[in-house]
Amino acid sequence: MSDTLNRKAILEDEENIVVSAGAGSGKTTILINKLNLEIEENKTHYKVAAVTFTNKAAEELKDKLGKAAQGHFFGTNDSFVEQEVIRPFIKDAYGNKFSGDFETEYYTTKFRSFQKGLKELKNKNILGTYYEKKRNFKFELAIDILNNSASAKQYLQAKYFRIFIDEYQDSDTDMHSFFMYLKEHLHINMFIVGDPKQSIYEWRGANPENFRNLLVSGHEFNTYELTQNFRCSISIQNYANLFFTHTCKQFQRREEKVVDVIGLTNSYTLEDLYDNNYLDPNKELTILRRKRNDAENIAINMNKHGHNFSYIPRTPLDKATKNSRVLKELAAYSKDKKHSVYHVINNLGIDLSAKEIREIESEIDILKNDHVNYRQITGMLEKLSSLLQINILEDELDSFTKVIYTDEYDVAFKGDSSINKAMTLHSSKGLEFDQVLFFASDLKVFKGEDLNEHYVATTRGKEKLIIVLDEESYLNYLQELIQGLGLDSLDELIKII
Repeated sequence: MSDTLNRKAILEDEENIVVSAGAGSGKTTILINKLNLEIEENKTHYKVAAVTFTNKAAEELKDKLGKAAQGHFFGTNDSFVEQEVIRPFIKDAYGNKFSGDFETEYYTTKFRSFQKGLKELKNKNILGTYYEKKRNFKFELAIDILNNSASAKQYLQAKYFRIFIDEYQDSDTDMHSFFMYLKEHLHINMFIVGDPKQSIYEWRGANPENFRNLLVSGHEFNTYELTQNFRCSISIQNYANLFFTHTCKQFQRREEKVVDVIGLTNSYTLEDLYDNNYLDPNKELTILRRKRNDAENIAINMNKHGHNFSYIPRTPLDKATKNSRVLKELAAYSKDKKHSVYHVINNLGIDLSAKEIREIESEIDILKNDHVNYRQITGMLEKLSSLLQINILEDELDSFTKVIYTDEYDVAFKGDSSINKAMTLHSSKGLEFDQVLFFASDLKVFKGEDLNEHYVATTRGKEKLIIVLDEESYLNYLQELIQGLGLDSLDELIKII
């Protein structure tokens, strides 16, 4: 079936669906269209849930749906099981000695067994995690609660008719088991989207085989594949697909010379690349590095040479928690003079009266004070929690104060005036840029490793891909690949300078 027909069939399909969507294939668009259609056609009390791996992705979906999103769940995988299963039903499953008003602490509270995790919840009121990265206590707990609480099962069955799950290739085994439990035992339909070529989180427990297995028959899913890339140029698509056996056959021969995939073998400066029209100075350039220190250092060095680069670090508030979105807005209010209380309210998407906005402004105004102390911050958050009817946990408070008192996080919350960026490869996942540069030595593809990371790096750029060929084995591996594809020379794939 053609790509166009697949997209049409996805919208019409009312069964369990799994979609393999390559980079730039319009995955978000198909998600939005399917969500819109199902919400619009639903005339019952049932709702949908759209779960993602980041708050940013969830908010993007919610924002694009607008009013249609009201009353439905949009959030991270973690927040879904915590808000919809664990907190409301833990007492029903295990008894009154357990409370749904627990704190989450993943860094200091670790254990090796499920029973030890339950003991921490019962005695210390703390939800921790396993030492072993391949196990996920939160999702094991959610399944166990469903097995022990008829009310939990009835609640989910009575509320949801479909769950949309994005980036499924990054799911771990326990997360996968949880969603399959909802499908098989509670008969909630699933709409699953992912791309096995973009699985780059196996080091923290992700198991891309979960997604691959759903794509084969026998799992009661209707499967679809979207391959048309709307983001990258044909040459960039050819280059990215070359490294996978099942996609290298998609190579599209062209009459024109390759000018948008450049391999650097000489010591070219940025000025050289601009002067020779290999880069467009009026468009953003993003440099990707494997390690955080390398990304940070290259931004510093570029700025020393007169180039306008910024490095955006991860902050403690990037960890997905129930109130991380609120706390990020407060951090932006604290660190960015242009970020007003109206930005905060608007970005949170809450409807408040003028009086309520003035009350919030009077409370959070203390964050504009460079010398605000810990007691003032906790006092402000307590009052704000009451106004917004939220409960800020201790670990969230710790993350927030770290951000407020650490200057190196300022750039993450201020309006970014830099046209160019340096970031880690993992941070770039899901993003797109005009021009991208990365270093061959960062990825060991010639050993058959880092193929998914390489795919992510090569598919971030829309118009230009620059590869610093600082690893001879990488170039040799390229030669092997083009011979296997029957190409006459590297010139059909990459312009080496």
